[in-house]
Amino acid sequence: MDASYEIEPGEIEILIVEDSPTQAERLRRLIQSVKYRARVAGNGRLALEAIHERKPHLVLSDIVMPEMDGYDLCRAIKADAGLRDIPVILVTSLNDPKDIIRGIECGADNFIRKPYAEDYLLNRIGHMLVNQKLRKNQNMEVGIALYLGEQKHFINAERQQILDLLISTYEQAVQVNSELQARERQVIELNMRLAHHAGQLETINREIALKNLELAEASRMKSAFIANMSHELRTPLNAIIGFTGALLMKLPGPLTTEQDKQLNTIRSSARHLLSLINDILDVAKIEAGKVTLSIETVQCQNLVNEVAETLRPLATQKGLALEVRLEAQPVSLDTDRRALTQILINLANNAIKFTEKGTVRISLAMGTREDGSKTVEFSVADSGAGIRTEDQAKLFQAFSQLDSTSTRHAEGAGLGLYLCQNLSNVLGGSLYFTSEFGKGSVFTLAMKAGPGAI
Repeated sequence: MDASYEIEPGEIEILIVEDSPTQAERLRRLIQSVKYRARVAGNGRLALEAIHERKPHLVLSDIVMPEMDGYDLCRAIKADAGLRDIPVILVTSLNDPKDIIRGIECGADNFIRKPYAEDYLLNRIGHMLVNQKLRKNQNMEVGIALYLGEQKHFINAERQQILDLLISTYEQAVQVNSELQARERQVIELNMRLAHHAGQLETINREIALKNLELAEASRMKSAFIANMSHELRTPLNAIIGFTGALLMKLPGPLTTEQDKQLNTIRSSARHLLSLINDILDVAKIEAGKVTLSIETVQCQNLVNEVAETLRPLATQKGLALEVRLEAQPVSLDTDRRALTQILINLANNAIKFTEKGTVRISLAMGTREDGSKTVEFSVADSGAGIRTEDQAKLFQAFSQLDSTSTRHAEGAGLGLYLCQNLSNVLGGSLYFTSEFGKGSVFTLAMKAGPGAI
């Protein structure tokens, strides 16, 4: 470039016209970073006052501003013979071709498109300052009339100015096109990644479907195995229990004290093992969805009394008081008698098992839900050790035992409460509990009362 057209940044002052303080400060810092001096005006009216006070070398103006926008400011500058040589750069989004026409019409020298790259903005400012020197002596004007959107526009501008505007507009278009091409490449890359992930997902789905088939077959085989083993085990266990009972009744002849003790141990162990096998079989049926309910009308007071009498010998053996509290009016439920009995026996048996002294109480009462519906509530309360807060969450999990050490005093596989909860769900009831460590627990089975419950 000819040395006569070079500019010294320290001699240049640029007026920034921007109503946003944040954007104005950003532009001021940017312009000062290349040693230009900068002033700021908050709108077109204040900008004109600043220009008349001291003429800047270039005006960088936003378009949308209060009181006087960028177009009106540019028009006022170009209409003043003493100011028209000041280059005006408009910052615009260039969303409409009319933006360009309005810019040319009002005499703007250049456009900067939002959002802009800082290097590009500084480059355009440098070009405009050089071009200002180039066309100082080129004052030939040309007038052009054109229509855009059925509206007539008349442009009266220097040829160099029009050329600068067209070049800047073309550069903006090239920049936008480059950005679009970059976005297109990104989209293509993302589509390729998505296609790759879709292929991986399809493979994973096939593997999952295959695993599901394998799991279904494994579940079927497990159910068949449990059913067969339960049958094979229960038959000899029942025989052991029966023959042991006959021996204890001394039908074949008298027994010594040691023989009597050992036979009782054999019968107790066989009964315990049979109970575990029955629980496992019931759990397997529930998990396989093969539980068959036999619905009948059950007189609840009679059922509670039967459960209490069944377990009373066990409570007496431990020195516990077994109490029964019943609703005064007769209560009936249409439900599966065997499943309901099993739940209550398991709950009461647990209460006796984990209570060393005091009382176990089985209760029957009517309750009311929040929606006003009536419930029949079976409760089993004990004065045992209670359950720690941190242990309560795992209480209804299968094979979960609060004391899983080899020295625990209570036998069991940890299936009783898990089975109770699942049977409760099958019956349409809900099982919940309250417990205070060191003071005991209360387990409650709430069943929806039918129209003929009382």
